[in-house]
Amino acid sequence: MASIGLSQPSDWVEMLELVDRCFPYATEDMMGWWLCYQRPLLHVARLDGRVAGFVHVQARPESDTLWINILAVTEEFRHRGIARQLLAHCERLAAEWGLGRLGLQCHEANASALRLYALQGHAQVGEDFHADAGGRYIVHDKALPASAIAAAVRTPAADPRWRCIAHRLIYRAWTRRRARTTR
Repeated sequence: MASIGLSQPSDWVEMLELVDRCFPYATEDMMGWWLCYQRPLLHVARLDGRVAGFVHVQARPESDTLWINILAVTEEFRHRGIARQLLAHCERLAAEWGLGRLGLQCHEANASALRLYALQGHAQVGEDFHADAGGRYIVHDKALPASAIAAAVRTPAADPRWRCIAHRLIYRAWTRRRARTTR
């Protein structure tokens, strides 16, 4: 069983290598933005002290959805339940943040991921085409049980907007301090 938590700077090289192998259309700018400004939304699965996989999520309160932007598992750790654990983690996050749905899209050629999402209760609800990202994607949606959301405690620390603001303030303070000490 993997341990899942927020990404740490020590994870970033392995995460970038994984993205480069699995999502060749992902740009350095996109990953840099996520790592620098959206770190509270990057959750890493660690197994044997290494990055086994990760997920980047985004709260979309207007549609009551926790959107999964990217979910990746290292080849070495595939078929060990890591992706299922990351999906379960996303369900817990959605409930904590008071969101009632999970949403994601998956490339039509990724048969194993499409099978996994179907087995985990994600319904195919549409298609999307992204020429710059490799073609046709299947859009999935999963409604979470109302009991799970009611049972979750929503605190400001669990709210992604507050966590993102706090991370930006810490990052700014760190860069200012670093600038003063390198003069």
